[in-house]
Amino acid sequence: MTTTDIADRTGSTTVPPPSGGEPGARPHRHRAQLAAAAAALVASTVIGAAVLPVPYVALQPGSARPVTEQILIEGAPSYPPEQSIAYTTVNIGSTSLLEALIGWFDDDVDVLPEERVRGDRSAAENRRYNAELMNGSKLTAITVALEQLGYDVPVRTTGTIVRRIVADSPAEGRLQLDDVIVAVDGQPVDEPNEIGTLLQAGGPGREHTLTVERPAGSATTTEVVLPTIASPDDPSRAVIGIAPEDRVSGFDFPIEVTIDSGNVGGPSAGLAFALAVLDVLTPGELTGGHRVAVTGTVSLDGRVGPVGGAAQKAITVRDAGYEVFLVPSDELAEVQAAVGDDLRVVAVGTLADALAALDSLGGNAGSLAGAGASAAS
Repeated sequence: MTTTDIADRTGSTTVPPPSGGEPGARPHRHRAQLAAAAAALVASTVIGAAVLPVPYVALQPGSARPVTEQILIEGAPSYPPEQSIAYTTVNIGSTSLLEALIGWFDDDVDVLPEERVRGDRSAAENRRYNAELMNGSKLTAITVALEQLGYDVPVRTTGTIVRRIVADSPAEGRLQLDDVIVAVDGQPVDEPNEIGTLLQAGGPGREHTLTVERPAGSATTTEVVLPTIASPDDPSRAVIGIAPEDRVSGFDFPIEVTIDSGNVGGPSAGLAFALAVLDVLTPGELTGGHRVAVTGTVSLDGRVGPVGGAAQKAITVRDAGYEVFLVPSDELAEVQAAVGDDLRVVAVGTLADALAALDSLGGNAGSLAGAGASAAS
């Protein structure tokens, strides 16, 4: 920029127009050019932000999907209810810089580092992984439901999967998500829920050597030595600070149950599936005729676990007009913060808690134990 340009802008001098031009034409043209350049810069910045990928993913409200009509029973009578239990989904997708910025200012969206959601898996690997989790959740849910009805379902397992690691626990920094613990002090972990029993030897404070399959599904194992600590819920019980999940190699089902979940992945519909199977296998309405949505994993011993994306699922359930939402106890605060008093939210820690909640709505949950096996016999 020249001294003449500055002077012209302050009005202290007059710049003669170029030959043949009108007075003031040159400054107007410069201003027009600068405005056009600025507009182009802004446009290119916005376009760049809209397409520039960043290592974050956005969790957004998804859908509430009725499931009981997606269940097929062979080998036993079925009683499809009038009101279907629904499971919930979250939309998860990669983001551009602009989408991430918008998401950070949207209360209905959570923007998280990609590695927190996908770990070191590629997008294709993550899809396969979530498909495996969905399949496992169905088999576990069917088993839990049939056993609730009094059926005997032999289960074969090949280790314990680390699904969550508690902060400041012995496992933090030593174990990794998706590790498979295949032995404790040389004893194979090959029975359902066996990890908890094997860790009790010596009580809280005792060190144990864990044989860990890493990565899961490979022939590579490593040994990890961890001390146990007392459980916050039971000082006499030894724990290492993980949410375990049995790795199941097979089930022997007395009847055939098929659940069609479409292209949805992940384990978070486990509790909904178990309740829906119970509903279809028994006369009456498990929900008492109310519109009920459910989220949460379920383990073979009936424990309900957290799922992630609970706030987005609660928003989906509220907006879809459901009356009641059953959620894992660990995520109650997150759900209530998202929907407040706009939705009746019930926290559950076990399948028994969920059945009690539905029983309070006027459903038939209180009469289910042993009903299926009695009907079959």
